[in-house]
Amino acid sequence: METPVFRPEPKDGREGLTYVCGCSCTPTAAPAEDGAAGMEHCCCGKVHFVGRGAESALSAYLADRKATRKREPEYDRGLATIALAGAPTEVAWAFPRE
Repeated sequence: METPVFRPEPKDGREGLTYVCGCSCTPTAAPAEDGAAGMEHCCCGKVHFVGRGAESALSAYLADRKATRKREPEYDRGLATIALAGAPTEVAWAFPRE
């Protein structure tokens, strides 16, 4: 799976990351004030976390969804480090398999 093309986008007074999703949303996730991962789950099922611990936060989030939902899709996942506000920032994403 290719890395989505992330770009900076303001969210809640902080710099976050978004990408062109393909639906009508602008899914933007920003790290919390302390740098911990923040997340966004788009209406089409795509999810991404941005910030410290993004990959582990995504894994926990998907495990919880799988345990509590009757029909949860399988996801293709990815991880990257992207500059955000001048610093390298962990980004983890999961897109439903088609």
